[in-house]
Amino acid sequence: MTGYHHGALDEFETNPEKPGRRWELSPALGIDAYNLNVAVLDPGDPLSQNGYHYHESQAELFYVVEGQCRVEVEDGGFTLDTDDVINFEAGVEHLLHNPFDEPCKLVAIGSPPEGRYPVQQVTPAAELLARRYGDPSPAAERIDDDTRR
Repeated sequence: MTGYHHGALDEFETNPEKPGRRWELSPALGIDAYNLNVAVLDPGDPLSQNGYHYHESQAELFYVVEGQCRVEVEDGGFTLDTDDVINFEAGVEHLLHNPFDEPCKLVAIGSPPEGRYPVQQVTPAAELLARRYGDPSPAAERIDDDTRR
């Protein structure tokens, strides 16, 4: 045994049941301590098919590798740019989505891994975005609040 795994992202399978292109790397790399995913969200894609949701027992961390995405939380929405990070404690309602014209590539880490389920959907993504912005794919310039913490 070498004690490490090495590979290029395009050598791993994507999960066709998830929005965008999603590489669920933890199982492929033999990682049991956390869930590690890389995702590319095309314009209009949400990160999760669960829409605006929360995990009762899992914290999540997201790092934007390239592009931009929007974050929706209880008190509004804001944009994450390249090299921005955000973490959610377990139980915090959120939605990440891409209303922009270019793809967004991000890394997602969830811990503990078994806390991924159950996922509690609060509202479908299109419904939340329509209620907040009048359109399920709002233009970035129409949303200018910033809640960086």
